[in-house]
Amino acid sequence: MGKKINDKFLKVYTELDMACCEKFGVTTGGIGEYINRLNNARYAPDREDVLPRLVKYRNLHKRFTYEPSAMRKDCDVTTEDIKWIEKFTKSIKRRRDPIAMYLKKAQQYASKRRFTTVLLVLLGVAAVAAIGVAIAIAAGII
Repeated sequence: MGKKINDKFLKVYTELDMACCEKFGVTTGGIGEYINRLNNARYAPDREDVLPRLVKYRNLHKRFTYEPSAMRKDCDVTTEDIKWIEKFTKSIKRRRDPIAMYLKKAQQYASKRRFTTVLLVLLGVAAVAAIGVAIAIAAGII
């Protein structure tokens, strides 16, 4: 049973890595890149759940890769882990993963901030113009 589930783990892990590579435009190490970006995105949704899982799965993958005897043993991989990886891979492909959600929120925030800045500048220009007109009226120019 151990080798069969470990083989399935390697298959779904590879699919997840390929999805991450595609997402970030890298050729290798997609999950490592996802982990790095998630470390930098402190306010990403579900970060506390996703980050430890990805680190755990990356470490298991390394162990299976560098210790071939580990593949034949029962280990920490469960069917729930495989289901989680498959679900997470789908969320990456649909752009509903924590990094995608974080970037979407950051973009919305930046857009609101730009709008607010433009609005304040326009209000400032209007106020200066109104003051100029008031001064001109008071001075009898207009």
